[in-house]
Amino acid sequence: IRSRLSCGPPHKFAPSRLASFQFGAMADKLEVGVKLQAMYTDGEFYPAEVVAVSDSDKRKKAPVKVHFVGYEASDDSWMSLDKLKSKLLPKAAVPKAKAKAKAKAKAKEYDYSGLEKGMKCSAFSEAEGKFFPAEIVVVSTGKGKASTPVKIHWVGYTNASDEWVGGDAMKCKGLKLKKTEGASAPGGMPAAARRLLLVKPKVEAPLDTGFRPLVLGKRAYLEATKECTDKLEWALVRTDGCGTYSLPVFDAKHKDVRASSYLAGVLIQEMIWQRSASELFLCGPKRICEAVKKAYSKGGAYEFEVLSMPNVCGHADKAFVVTIVEKPEDLPKAKDTPQVCGKDASGCRLAFDLGKSDIKTVAVKDNEVLYSKETEWDVTN
Repeated sequence: IRSRLSCGPPHKFAPSRLASFQFGAMADKLEVGVKLQAMYTDGEFYPAEVVAVSDSDKRKKAPVKVHFVGYEASDDSWMSLDKLKSKLLPKAAVPKAKAKAKAKAKAKEYDYSGLEKGMKCSAFSEAEGKFFPAEIVVVSTGKGKASTPVKIHWVGYTNASDEWVGGDAMKCKGLKLKKTEGASAPGGMPAAARRLLLVKPKVEAPLDTGFRPLVLGKRAYLEATKECTDKLEWALVRTDGCGTYSLPVFDAKHKDVRASSYLAGVLIQEMIWQRSASELFLCGPKRICEAVKKAYSKGGAYEFEVLSMPNVCGHADKAFVVTIVEKPEDLPKAKDTPQVCGKDASGCRLAFDLGKSDIKTVAVKDNEVLYSKETEWDVTN
């Protein structure tokens, strides 16, 4: 009991000065010129170098300025320690900051409808940096408590220590994430891809002002990668042919590398629906190849294509396969087979033409038109 009381209840304010001192001490371990890994705005870590370390109160939340290797000085950024990776930074002291950053970055929306008074749970103590047993006292529906609607009682402590918390600081079976419309699917568009590929057209589409043509994004991407030497090459094998493509890509350590893997996924998808495919072969930087392979697997961003192509290609019993090869010479060669259009009009056929001004429907039997109708419509309205 004495041990528990000496630690005191997990109040938020208890270790604030201590934490500030510990973070300041850790920052002092970094000197100008130290090589490390720093988190860019896309959430990925890239090679960087320390260019300044500040002990100013104004910089206590982000005391280290880093320069991303291979980029302009305009990209230099002041970083908090939880966004840095270095052997000089003790791992044991970082999780607390990571937990705060993670909760803030994700901004998840929670469904508290499954929580009730008396439920057992675990709640996160910012002072201790870990979860402790707790019990739900009240679940509020008031707007004033929207961010922290659950009042919890710390097991083993007095009611004076009760605290209002949000879903990001709780673990409970009754707590669920809200299913929001427009939620990101697996492989959602990375920040680097949005910046490079979402190019606004000079003439805005009136029915879809957010429309961003792929051709403009691809043009901007090719301009950004014109000095890149790495390439991602692929081959899409089908029953009577093989489609191939080569795309310049950013270096695996480049901060925009995820734009390369994202665009590759989109272009492969486009080729698949143009020509069909039963297999995908990849050759290029390991990181990009693995990212594309993951996207074209069950549970990946292109799961629909992976599950649909076996049926499209007429062999439902053979799964869509992605293979990574070491050398471009190991890729299947490009092959196109001329297709002869059928000239036999016998039998029964239905056809329709969906146009801007009208819809045409036709029924034909043994080359004789049995039914034909044209319906005018205004597609805009």
